[in-house]
Amino acid sequence: MTSDLDIDPNEPTYCKCHQVSYGEMIACDNEDCAIEWFHYSCVGLVGPPKGKWYCEDCQALMNKKNKKK
Repeated sequence: MTSDLDIDPNEPTYCKCHQVSYGEMIACDNEDCAIEWFHYSCVGLVGPPKGKWYCEDCQALMNKKNKKK
């Protein structure tokens, strides 16, 4: 029996939760981000941020690089 809730196993997953695309999503502004797209709810957003937005992993990498300088 097929239902509307069946998920295509070939559909790509996103975010740190490894789920399919749904609802509002945001892209990390780091072009080399390993994950790239995140669900608002998973990263604590309720609306679009002003300016650039970086995920926790990319923020940590940038902070680490800046400390080495």
